[in-house]
Amino acid sequence: MTSDVADDRKTAPAPAPRRLNRTRRPSEVMAALGIVQLGDPMLTAGTRPFNLPSERDEALRILDRLTAVADAVMRVHDFSTGAMGLAAPQIGEPRSIAIFRAHGAPQLALINPQVIEVGPAARTEWEETTEGCLSFFDFRCSLRRPRTAVVSYRTPAGDEQIATFDQGRLARDVLHEVDHLSGILCVDHVDPGAPAVSMA
Repeated sequence: MTSDVADDRKTAPAPAPRRLNRTRRPSEVMAALGIVQLGDPMLTAGTRPFNLPSERDEALRILDRLTAVADAVMRVHDFSTGAMGLAAPQIGEPRSIAIFRAHGAPQLALINPQVIEVGPAARTEWEETTEGCLSFFDFRCSLRRPRTAVVSYRTPAGDEQIATFDQGRLARDVLHEVDHLSGILCVDHVDPGAPAVSMA
């Protein structure tokens, strides 16, 4: 992942992750941490963009909430093999902001993100694999996604930034979060009749 600017709202290192509590389903654990779950209309309603910089304080308020919930999630689940993200609708906020944490990189706050370009151009060359979602963490979806993505977003001050995601699963993972802000879930991309992959 490359970006013209790093997010300056750094967080303290999270404690060492623990395994999910196996006496409860993963979705129940996520719900207890404040993650909105599948079936809640908040997840499919879409979001309202920020008018920046006049709504800077509101953007920072939601960013603080996203960061706190993401920290709590990382205390119970190990994401060290990839990335994790969280979008505002997943914490009950219908606004266009998400956070993205690639392993070993600073947290990136994506405000009013827009996908500029994806690659390869041919959908047949996109990668098909599984991805999970904190809003239905009991199973994973198998779907095709681009291998690279260029995304524009705003800082809390309203400045435009552009980030390129072209390593490993980063394009897939960040597109998953951008989808959330349009009310689109990864299950919406799955071909009818395709089986879900259990995480149990």
